[in-house]
Amino acid sequence: MTVLHNLKKTAYITAILFIVFNLNAQKSVTDVSGVYGDWTLGLSPTTVLQLKNDRTFKLNTVDYIYPRTFKKFSNEGNWIIKGKEVILNPHLKRRTPKVSINEKIIGLNDSIEIKVNHYVDYYENNKLTNTELADFETLTLYFGKKKKNIHLLRKAYIRKCAWAPRIKNQIIVDSSNTFRIAKKNFNKLGVYTYGFIEPIETDLKIEQTDYIEINISVPVDKERMPRSKKVIIKGKKAYFYEREGKVVQFWIEPLQKKFTRRVKLQ
Repeated sequence: MTVLHNLKKTAYITAILFIVFNLNAQKSVTDVSGVYGDWTLGLSPTTVLQLKNDRTFKLNTVDYIYPRTFKKFSNEGNWIIKGKEVILNPHLKRRTPKVSINEKIIGLNDSIEIKVNHYVDYYENNKLTNTELADFETLTLYFGKKKKNIHLLRKAYIRKCAWAPRIKNQIIVDSSNTFRIAKKNFNKLGVYTYGFIEPIETDLKIEQTDYIEINISVPVDKERMPRSKKVIIKGKKAYFYEREGKVVQFWIEPLQKKFTRRVKLQ
């Protein structure tokens, strides 16, 4: 009886400590609400996020799907607190790209022909409005292992500064998006491009296939509405930017908090 009593007492104390810990970890609306931005001389050239006390938000930020355009979008919605995280529009599920392949044997002896069909599914007000066959700027493929990849581009990429990324194994493709590689043995094909959080892998089904048609569908909300977007709040810092679907808390500067009355959103 004594052992059972001690176990129950220990479990009770553990449960209380767990509840207290979670209450302390959970931030309040007052703690979180305010205006966050990457301020430069009082202005924010990239992102301003306003979290209001009524659990609504306003967000002005650059295109997160095609960031090189530097085009800015404005959105409004709702937010909730989950531990140290703020989630923008938690009721909206994130959209994910889709990849499928068609294989066949066309009689090539020492090469594999690959064709890419890159589609964009456009959504507006949460409804699919149209699908377009669109050019891609950069697309990465790998065969079997991630390290053995190739990069499809419209024109050769030349690294112009030390901070710029290196792009190896470049293949320049024209509007047909068709090219050939040396025949090799592999049973898995990986695809990655703009609009992807991480590579999508597809298994091959035909042995000795020498022709692969890759169909890619990238979902894009025209208004770039955030969908279950996580923001990590630490004090007066808001870690907003993501890499591979995860909020980055190092080497990318967080948004800094300011008083709402000092900032006017456009």
